[in-house]
Amino acid sequence: MRVDTTGLPTDNWHHFLRLRDLRQILSEVPLERVSRVLELGAGDGVQTARLREIFPEVVPTDIAPSGDVEGMVIADAADLPFEDGYFDLVFSSNVLEHVDQLEEAFIEMKRVLAPGGIMIHSMPTGTWKFIQIVGRPVASVLRLIRRLIPRISVDPDRTLAGSHGSLHGVVLRKRSLVHRIVGLVIPTVHGVSGNHVSEFFRFRPKWWRRQFTRAGFECYRMSPLFLHSPYELLPYRVLGLRDRLGKAGFASVNVFWLR
Repeated sequence: MRVDTTGLPTDNWHHFLRLRDLRQILSEVPLERVSRVLELGAGDGVQTARLREIFPEVVPTDIAPSGDVEGMVIADAADLPFEDGYFDLVFSSNVLEHVDQLEEAFIEMKRVLAPGGIMIHSMPTGTWKFIQIVGRPVASVLRLIRRLIPRISVDPDRTLAGSHGSLHGVVLRKRSLVHRIVGLVIPTVHGVSGNHVSEFFRFRPKWWRRQFTRAGFECYRMSPLFLHSPYELLPYRVLGLRDRLGKAGFASVNVFWLR
């Protein structure tokens, strides 16, 4: 069944994607017993607001927030300042691929998770990684055209953060002219992997399932979410086709349920 997008933002593609995915996640598994939620990598708080409409207590955390979010706790996922067994649900959206100390982070998540609690994490897929690489030159050309002919763009306002939001804890450095030219054709590595090849394999479900098992979690459910491309190519276009392709295994993001 197609996810209902009624009421989702029509002026911010990044927010549309995050809230669309969250709507699917929350509809797939009953969460009636959840009251305390820990959100890792809350960013600008767009998902925090929605979670707070559903659950009594939601604590957003981020190492480098991209917005002013009420109750935001500045914290590293590998060093959480919360008591043992406090949260019924630990949630993150496109965050774990940015975590350097993944093993330590899982230890902390397990520590703060209440008995019988669950974790829900979504991460980019190999499909998204492939599109990121092959779509970079196309995105660069389109960006150049929009600068030369501003009136050619009729799309809603765009978010500068792109489809996956803020870079958690990353200090942006000024790039040289050579690096900027190369960057028009070859994108930067998205997460903490050393290169694009290793990142492509890291984004596979098999790789993540192996990390979850090593950390002592059972992945009892995995679902594809949606097909979207980096660089906000064709925002708000062919939504039905994107949905069907996502369900067919060509999703840009997978979500994992753990206990």
